[in-house]
Amino acid sequence: MKKLFFGTITLIFIGVLAFFFYPQLYFSTGFGQKIMMKVMGEQTATFEFKSSSKDSLYMSGVIYANTLDDLKEVLDQNPEVKTLVMMEVPGSIDDHVNLLASREIRKRNINTFIPKGGMVASGGTDMFLAGTKRNADSTAEIGVHSWSDGEKEGIEYPREDEVHKMYLEYYKEMEIPTEFYWYTLEAAAADSIHNMTQEEIQKYKILNK
Repeated sequence: MKKLFFGTITLIFIGVLAFFFYPQLYFSTGFGQKIMMKVMGEQTATFEFKSSSKDSLYMSGVIYANTLDDLKEVLDQNPEVKTLVMMEVPGSIDDHVNLLASREIRKRNINTFIPKGGMVASGGTDMFLAGTKRNADSTAEIGVHSWSDGEKEGIEYPREDEVHKMYLEYYKEMEIPTEFYWYTLEAAAADSIHNMTQEEIQKYKILNK
């Protein structure tokens, strides 16, 4: 019993040291990001079914390092899924994984839908755009803002800079006007959010029901 106790204390001590001296070990892994989100009072993305029918898959939470694997697993096990219902997806903490997971949605010809009172923002909005057909309740919120790499915001980089390429290529694949990307950078700072108006949603072809 004593060995177990001291072993547990040692693991906790090592974990605390790793967090302070090697924070990237936490921030770059699904396990670490889950802990970080929990501390911040946020939830990492989860997928579930609300009924015996498996044609609608419900999603809530922040997109993180394990989201691609989680999504592929549930879709592989339930190939009858036709619609991803995005209840509350406020963003992502891993843009690379987010775009890969979003492309997986498009590859499988899955539709996306934001229900009454639902919301997507930032990386969640990017994922919503992956739907083959995209629809939303009139009460739903679709938020956008500039991204940040910790040093600069997207709008601070020249338009010809390579940092924009990843996002521009993605929007092109999703058949979203290029202007939408530049609009998101100007709509709100990285630490803020702008909920799109109905006119903006129409202008940038966000819905295609």
